[in-house]
Amino acid sequence: MSSKVKPILVYIFTAIIIIYSLFPVVWFIESSFRTHEQNVSIPPVWIFKPTLDAYHRIMSDFTKVFLNSYLIATMAVMLSLIIGIPAAYALVRMQIKRARDIEIWILSMRMAPAFAFIVPFYLFYMRLNLLDTHIGVALVYLTFTLPFTIWLLEGFIKDIPIEVEESAEIDGCSRIQILFRITLPLMVPGLIVVAILTYVACLNEFLFAYILTRENALTIPVAIATKVSFMNIDWEAMCAYATLTIIPIIFLSIIVRNYIARGLTFGAIKG
Repeated sequence: MSSKVKPILVYIFTAIIIIYSLFPVVWFIESSFRTHEQNVSIPPVWIFKPTLDAYHRIMSDFTKVFLNSYLIATMAVMLSLIIGIPAAYALVRMQIKRARDIEIWILSMRMAPAFAFIVPFYLFYMRLNLLDTHIGVALVYLTFTLPFTIWLLEGFIKDIPIEVEESAEIDGCSRIQILFRITLPLMVPGLIVVAILTYVACLNEFLFAYILTRENALTIPVAIATKVSFMNIDWEAMCAYATLTIIPIIFLSIIVRNYIARGLTFGAIKG
């Protein structure tokens, strides 16, 4: 293969992957501006006059479920980091008996199906009056965000040379001081990556929110599911919800894109 043809094939292959990945996004954004008749029309309607009817219909509920979703996700991510950072650091840097078994147990919690947790949580929340509350949903999200956070942070901590921490210890720093003054500043890109990935996972979660919420803590995925009835599927409203939901994520990703790139390659190149 000539040196001129190879780059062209790479560009073509990359373009195909990008188009394939963006097609669902373009489809639901476009569908949110169609009427119901246009969305279910056979053959498909390619040329249409955009309408904001779907956005007008969801606005009365969207603000509430939008704030609910992002508040619950923020609480879950903060709790995961508060608990996960010292847990990951202890498993990596401190001499803990059966540390490997603890890591496997933590991973098993992430691998367990959600249905294994939902019934005990539901009965437990009924007794504590935590059903349909923001803190209740955020706490149950820890079942999948906390193991994910700990396992990722362990990898980032392992990539930090132990000699850096040993030098700080020689200078008189305690373990807590080393963690907050040395380790955390060095793994900021990793922390941002973990926070964003867990944030998106919380925003996408459906089962726990569907079972544990009714009205006060209703999240976006559950609100989208309410647009499906026995007689009809409100495609336009579902797509409008999805379109408005991804806008903050896109802006956030653009703002922290450099940190994401650094975090995903953290430790890949060593001096």
